[in-house]
Amino acid sequence: MGVVPEDWIPRLAVAVAAALREYSAWRLRGKPVVAFDVGCFPWHGSVELSLLTADELDTDPALQEPGELAAWHHYNFSAGLSSWDPESELGRQMAEAYQAADNEGSRLATVDTFLRACAEAIARPEVTEALGSLVRDARFQIRVAHPDNGRQFWPPGPADGAA
Repeated sequence: MGVVPEDWIPRLAVAVAAALREYSAWRLRGKPVVAFDVGCFPWHGSVELSLLTADELDTDPALQEPGELAAWHHYNFSAGLSSWDPESELGRQMAEAYQAADNEGSRLATVDTFLRACAEAIARPEVTEALGSLVRDARFQIRVAHPDNGRQFWPPGPADGAA
């Protein structure tokens, strides 16, 4: 992937799995989840994990809209978790790659590359296992979307990010 360090994807996967386990054990308490969103922001050097519960969505269907993510009760749940500490180094590496891009086209390509890397991390077995430990509603979905234009990078593969 060029700008993504070789160990970045597996390190992110381990951190995501640990954050999901840590958070769900003490905050979700068996509440069914309908969405898991991975926010990837190379220009800020951050990755945010968010969950939407079935109760929230049933109460307010507008929460399924991408622009309503910050209204989720479990928005950016990973912030402050001890298991999420490795994200600061991963975020730093992402920001460095973004800042090193020498033109707008390169920066846009760097963003897409890190979105693909995030999707690949979420597809790894350790994350799949952690997601499997959640009570998932029949409507459950994973989202790894470009924050500016909404292009979806989940599931990962050759067509990811296609409009």
